[in-house]
Amino acid sequence: MLNMSKRNLPLFIGSAFALALALAGEANAQINSGSNGSDGALDFSAITATTNIVIDMHDHPNGVYNYTYVVIPSNVTVSFTPNANNSPVTWLVQGNVLINGTVNVSGQNNYNLFGGSGSPGGAGGPGGWAGGSGGSNPTSGQGPGGSSKSTGYQGVGASYGTIGNDSGYGGPSPSAIYGNTFLLPLIGGSGGGGTSVAGGGGGGGAILIASSQTNQINGSILAKGGGGSGFQIYSSGGGSGGGIRLVSSVFIGAGSILATGGSGTAGGGLGRIRIDAFQISLGGQYSGVLTTGFQPIITPVAGQGVQLAIASVGGIGISGNPSSSVLTPAAIIPGQQANPIQVVVNCTNLPLNTPVTVTITPQIGSPVSAIGYNTGTLAASTATVSLVVPRGGGVVWASAAAGN
Repeated sequence: MLNMSKRNLPLFIGSAFALALALAGEANAQINSGSNGSDGALDFSAITATTNIVIDMHDHPNGVYNYTYVVIPSNVTVSFTPNANNSPVTWLVQGNVLINGTVNVSGQNNYNLFGGSGSPGGAGGPGGWAGGSGGSNPTSGQGPGGSSKSTGYQGVGASYGTIGNDSGYGGPSPSAIYGNTFLLPLIGGSGGGGTSVAGGGGGGGAILIASSQTNQINGSILAKGGGGSGFQIYSSGGGSGGGIRLVSSVFIGAGSILATGGSGTAGGGLGRIRIDAFQISLGGQYSGVLTTGFQPIITPVAGQGVQLAIASVGGIGISGNPSSSVLTPAAIIPGQQANPIQVVVNCTNLPLNTPVTVTITPQIGSPVSAIGYNTGTLAASTATVSLVVPRGGGVVWASAAAGN
């Protein structure tokens, strides 16, 4: 094994995972959604005819609604007009949520072949991204998983929870997946890439429904990606599915929760579905990267996000305000100390069992990284990471990102 030299080893602490404080409580297995009830009840049970309700989000610039309870009957479909910030939809609910109808935050299709120069892509749902435009100067789909443009006829679907599809006719490669299993932060799907003949489909939007009591889904919650043009080699990319997160004390699901990618020869990847509750009864149909559990972070609260701090390196404690300069090292590791060396990282408000990566960038040579997983409580957890530390001075930093 290599031994450390007596040269300086400064530390730099960083976090690539900026999350928010949990508002949920666990007393008596009860969730606190954080709703103040200011938007009253969202109750359409008096409507008897088949009805489409469109909620204009412009009067809620952050996308957050505070309801007392929610009832969507089977004859009602609720959709949304995104606000200027394109915020995801967040419903904080004091009481029960009963959805027998449909709640839809899907992206728009784009089946317009030969739409001419600059033909627009489909719009994303609230919190999602638009598809790339088509025509003589096509553009890539928007968003972190937005698919590449194509100057020819071969489109590419957008990625999110899974990788998007190519057309099979030699187009560009899809983007990598993004996001995390906890849907923190709440984020939607990306747009499909445009081609010479058509724009891409829009990414599915994102919605969080947090109830202090029960989420009962007998109808549908849809965050589908919009379809691209599907005519063989003329296919533009489909948008990726969006994000659906449901938080409650009790979850009952007998309906459909769908975050499918947009259709087409170059279809979009699946979105993400997260169900957080103490009691979960899964039924019905689910399409998306689905995970379940209980993660009590609900909405962001200023100044109380995730924090990472390197507590020790090789048993040497680190001060609360370490330097990142090699001239003023935070720790000096004895040369006789054998590898691998343990690095202890203290975590605050980080979901448990999250991969925590410690990276050492030496002054000479390539960076070295290793991963550990945090244990403890949401408020205070610890990850211990063992890695082979190269000789000489270097910079150490920690990052965390919830898994795919």
